[in-house]
Formats: sequence, structure tokens, C-alpha cells
Amino acid sequence: MRKIMGLFALIIGLLVAVTASSAHFAYFTADRGVHIEVVPDDNELIDLRPMQPYAYITDNGMLVIDLSQNNPNYQDGFGEGISPNSTYVFREVLGVSNDLWEGTPICMHITYSGPTGVKLFAGDYTGQPGETTLDVTVMPGEVVPIGLILNGTDYVAGDSINGQVQFYAVSGYCGSP
Repeated sequence: MRKIMGLFALIIGLLVAVTASSAHFAYFTADRGVHIEVVPDDNELIDLRPMQPYAYITDNGMLVIDLSQNNPNYQDGFGEGISPNSTYVFREVLGVSNDLWEGTPICMHITYSGPTGVKLFAGDYTGQPGETTLDVTVMPGEVVPIGLILNGTDYVAGDSINGQVQFYAVSGYCGSP
């Protein structure tokens, strides 16, 4: 009887060993917490912050560039827009910062789409014509100022320029593979 029990235990042990060695992982479950704060544009990990009164953060947390009486920073007696057939250069209208925890550079692609008359530039204005698309490398902890060139050529009093600025960031330096 003892031999039969020993043989039975050996068979069960071999069966368990064969089953365990040929098994493929099939399933795992766990519940974990996720805590993500939704914050205004000027408090993000990659944030867009107003640097001039022409840009502001709306009540829903989004950055807006507004050179009109609709801007909450507008004060009576000050300008209400741009003049026809004129060019304005506004330095440091907004800033793009890299406050990611990883400490890696980012490439921020900035694109203006809309009517002509709006161009962007990064950093200091040195007479450059501006672009509708910019690629800007933002180092960890750095804020890169973005300026606007507004060209009122072919516009008349009462016209308005309503466009969109898109921001798209990827990890790494701009222009690197």
C-alpha cells in the first residue's frame, strides 16, 4: 500500500511539474488609483503662460490671445486692435515652459492657422519675418517666450483676424531623429 501511495504521489508531482512548465500566463487583475489633476494652461507640466496683457487664461483654463475690447485686461482709453496697413511686433506675448518631472527637453511644434496677417517667432525679435509654424526646443525648467507679428496690410477698419494656434509637444530636441 505504501508503494502504491508513493507511486500515486510521484505521478501527481510529475503531473503538476509538467503542467506548470508548459503553462502560459493567462490573466492578472488589480485595482490601482490614478490621480491626475486637471489644471489651467499656465499650471501644466508643459504650460502655456501669458506674458503680456494681450494673452490671458479663460475661466475654463485655456490660454487666449485677444487684442480687442473683449479681453478682460482691456482698459478704457487704450488701443482696441491694430491699424489697417500697419505692422505690429509684440514680443513675449506668451511663454511655453517645460516643467516635466523627467528632466528631458521637448520639441514644441506651434502652428497658426487662419487668415493671413499673423506670424510667430521665438525668443528675441531681431527683424525676422516670423513664421506660421515654429519648432522650439524647450529645456527642462525653461520658459521660451513666443512673440507675434501682426500685419494689417489689406485689412480695413472693422475687419477682424480670428485664427487658431495649435501646440504639439514631443520628447527630445527639435530636428533630431
